[in-house]
Amino acid sequence: MTRTFEAKPAKREKTPLLVGLIGPSGTGKTYSALRLAAGFQRVTGGETFVIDTEARRALHYADKFKFQHVPFGAPFNPASYLDAINYCVSKGATTVIVDSMSHEHEGPGGILEMHQAAVDKMSGGDYKKAKAVSMLAWAKPKAERRRLINSIMQIANCNFIFCWRAKEKLKIVKGGDPEPLGFLPIAGEEFVGMDRLECREKVI
Repeated sequence: MTRTFEAKPAKREKTPLLVGLIGPSGTGKTYSALRLAAGFQRVTGGETFVIDTEARRALHYADKFKFQHVPFGAPFNPASYLDAINYCVSKGATTVIVDSMSHEHEGPGGILEMHQAAVDKMSGGDYKKAKAVSMLAWAKPKAERRRLINSIMQIANCNFIFCWRAKEKLKIVKGGDPEPLGFLPIAGEEFVGMDRLECREKVI
């Protein structure tokens, strides 16, 4: 079947925002995200939904900000994140805060655990075989993450604020002292720093 298309004069329209907040634990990511969302609400109206993977800690700010609270526990695989996001959008959210996205990477059932489970299954516990299948074992976890990202990009009527934890990292230098890299996000490289997601790394 041949698809049909329509052209019309371009005009500026409301474009949803994709924002990333990155910082160590205790630096105020949740509070900052809620402040941003409150600003979005003043402009666009609608409701803010908070997907809370942090043991309901967003509720500490329930007396300061108006939002719908969505508790989210393990497993933290990308498909579950997408289910939670789609739920919020279906309920009319105009801004969704995901706090924290770091669980998608290193939390129970997240990408790293998905990869390890695939390695164990493919290798049968054989160490040498595990090294050989390690790259192949990334196929399903990475595909699931890609689907999550692509799905978010197609949601046209909702702003997103993603919170990532950060930790100090070192670069190991052969024959020299480790080089400090500063605080880097606990996240997959497909998310943070990608121009298409318009997220900018920032230590807050």
